[in-house]
Amino acid sequence: MSSTIDLSYRPETYWPEELDQEQLLSKIQGQERRKIARKLLAEGRVEEEEVSEFLFQDVLSDSDKQQWGLFHPTCMGGEYLPAPGPNEVEIARVSLKSTTADQISIRAQRKGSQISYSVVDEYGTVFELQRERSKAPLTLQQLIQFVDGSGDPENPVTGLLLSHWEFATESSGVREAVAFAQIESAFYQQLADHYSEVAREWCLEKLRKERDELREERRQRKALSTSSASPANHQDTRVQ
Repeated sequence: MSSTIDLSYRPETYWPEELDQEQLLSKIQGQERRKIARKLLAEGRVEEEEVSEFLFQDVLSDSDKQQWGLFHPTCMGGEYLPAPGPNEVEIARVSLKSTTADQISIRAQRKGSQISYSVVDEYGTVFELQRERSKAPLTLQQLIQFVDGSGDPENPVTGLLLSHWEFATESSGVREAVAFAQIESAFYQQLADHYSEVAREWCLEKLRKERDELREERRQRKALSTSSASPANHQDTRVQ
């Protein structure tokens, strides 16, 4: 793993008095609206857009969700996540390149002197969590352990990213698989960098395994062909 990634990094709080741009954007549930809002902010065109008020809403009304989804199925991604509860924020998100751009939200909620964690998607999945609470915000290493150790109990593969990579390999190559599920965080800037490195190693390992399996298959075919062609395996049909 790259030495430039600080696994000991820990945000001071998940509830700062002033939110930076990414933390503000993370409040927008819809992934497509979030992406467009980020682009407008980068280009300084927020006030020029009549739809800016619509784009920057945290949660859309049911009628707005339906209208927005008519533009394209991917516009629905994230819009149907459960609304955050009191003192609850999204600390990371897994985005899937599915037909409807499904989203998985990793959340922290302040409860007294402790922080409670949850994972929600748009289908009401009850996730098994690697941990449920902490006294302080997680370090980057602890968040990685949470992402890798949590998952859908009905899925034989654990991990909020790895399970989707493995699923995607059933219908595509390994490079397409890692592009199918990606992660972002407004509180941990190096989280995506970490999983980019993990993805590279995962792809290399998968490709090595495929290469070794192909070599073994060829070896077995060659051995079978040689055995079948051996004179000892042919019946002597000469006339006595």
